[in-house]
Amino acid sequence: MPDSTIAAVLNRASKSTGRGNSWTRVRVRSLRNQHAIAAYREGERAQRGEVTLDEAATALKVSPSTVRRLIEEQSLPAQQLCKGAPWMIKAVDLEHPDVKRAAHARRFRRPSSGDPGQKELQL
Repeated sequence: MPDSTIAAVLNRASKSTGRGNSWTRVRVRSLRNQHAIAAYREGERAQRGEVTLDEAATALKVSPSTVRRLIEEQSLPAQQLCKGAPWMIKAVDLEHPDVKRAAHARRFRRPSSGDPGQKELQL
C-alpha cells in the first residue's frame, strides 16, 4: 500500500509510533527506510494477481458489503494482514465456480418478511 494508506490503517487501528505520535506518510516512509522495506509501486498488486474488495465486487456483480459477507462465511478466500487492513483477494479465486455460485445466490436473495405468519408464494 502507499505510505499514506498505511498511515491511515495504523491510525484507524489506534496504533501509535514509538513516541506516542499518530502516523503520517512521512513517518511511515521513515520507518520503511530504516528497515529497508521497498516502497509501494503502482501496479504491484496487479502483478501479484490481487484485487481490492471493490474490484472483486465489480467482477462478481455484487456490492462491496456482499463481498465482505462472502469472505466472512468463507465462500471467498481472502487475507487481511491485520484488523482494519484492506482485504487481499486473489483474482483467480473470483473465477472459481463455488465463489461465482455463492455470489449469484446472494445477488438474487431477498430479505424475508418481518411477519412470521406471511406465507411464501411458490411460483
